Amino acid sequence: MANYVSQHLHEHLEQHLTNPKATSTAEYKHAIQSALSSIDRDIDRHNLDGGSTVTLVLVDTKQNLLVHANLGDSHAFFADHEPQSPQSLSPTSPTRGGGDTHSNSSSGHVGWHVNCLSVEHAPNSPLEKRRIEDAGGEINYQTGTARIGGVSMSRALGDLDYKRPRVNRLAGHDLSDLVGVQTGLAPGRKATQDLVSSKADFALRTLNGQSLLLLASDGVGDSAAAATVTQLAVERWQQGHDANTISKEITSLQGNMQHADNSTVIVVVLDTENRRRRSVESSGRRSFDVSGLDGASSRRRRSSITSLKEWILDR
Repeated sequence: MANYVSQHLHEHLEQHLTNPKATSTAEYKHAIQSALSSIDRDIDRHNLDGGSTVTLVLVDTKQNLLVHANLGDSHAFFADHEPQSPQSLSPTSPTRGGGDTHSNSSSGHVGWHVNCLSVEHAPNSPLEKRRIEDAGGEINYQTGTARIGGVSMSRALGDLDYKRPRVNRLAGHDLSDLVGVQTGLAPGRKATQDLVSSKADFALRTLNGQSLLLLASDGVGDSAAAATVTQLAVERWQQGHDANTISKEITSLQGNMQHADNSTVIVVVLDTENRRRRSVESSGRRSFDVSGLDGASSRRRRSSITSLKEWILDR
């Protein structure tokens, strides 16, 4: 499932971005959501099993605009600093150790602010729990983890057994004698909306100066761990490492941890001060790289990360 999404989502997005041509924030968000809905229909048509998380970023360099969307528990963190700050991306800039990490924002280095763009979609989060129950579903804790039926993500592509119309096929039937069958529906209810939703959460940022973007699968840990990893990425860039080296270091660190899950990390450095498409220092450091590491995983889902490599728009 994750491979299918990573191979085809950009095709749907290109179609919805160009026909009609998107130029505003609202149009970008509409195009992204339309692309997610389109590929979900393809997944249904091809009868693919399983589900996939998504985190993606669209960058409009003409308007200095960043649009992020996510489903599930893959992460996106954004680190930026004030233009012309003495704590720039120069490898000779002084740094200090990581500071306290907060759920939404932290300042691990002088002049830098790390913000979480993504929302973790867990069935037991208050907003998701209410949405699911209002739609006719229920949360079960039989395994010790909050789940909708058998899945632990409340928003994802795929997982069609928890989306209409499939979710209602067994509505009203007594399944108590069928071991392992979980519909996600509350007793006596039919789903009025998808229990596992493909409606994304969005975050917007105005690019002002230089910034570092880190996209990562849940193999790097929870949002607090991802914030710490982002601070590490900033520190390594300031020390003169390129994005490829940074992403490989992060996946290697995560892969060597006990009970490691598969990890994928994308590091992007954006530079609006110099109005360049991809920020490259005089040393030739590359600012956009992807690194992946397959670690041992005991989780049901193989998390994916979908990046729009060729959709950093020069317009």
